Amino acid sequence: MSDLYTMDHPSPIDGKYVGVCDEYGTLYTASTRALGIPTRFLSFTMQEVSTGNVSGHAIAESWNGNAWIHSDPTWNSFDNPQVYKTAGNTHINITVYGDADDSYYTLDPNDPTGDGILRYEDFRTQILLGEVPRYN
Repeated sequence: MSDLYTMDHPSPIDGKYVGVCDEYGTLYTASTRALGIPTRFLSFTMQEVSTGNVSGHAIAESWNGNAWIHSDPTWNSFDNPQVYKTAGNTHINITVYGDADDSYYTLDPNDPTGDGILRYEDFRTQILLGEVPRYN
């Protein structure tokens, strides 16, 4: 949803496209990998305690040689997986996504090489981690 919204709704201020958590997570993952830091892209759902509303969010984790370290470029929060619980959320269910390829999903069937936007559907592998204790 966010990619489709971003694609069709450039910023009214400068006419450029803006990103949301999955774009920031993808950019962070690509940047840290380019620096030689093993990083994985994650997405999760969380339930707001006060309202019961469920929302989604995307982040990354970078490997420090011993453990995966929480990295959230959208919330500017690093090595603090409890930030979502502190913000009033619970039931944080995490999925690891990998093997992204822009040509895997495209809106234009006549353009099999991709549409230039990395979408949720472009990730071929998904590993459900569930409610990881360090986040809940």
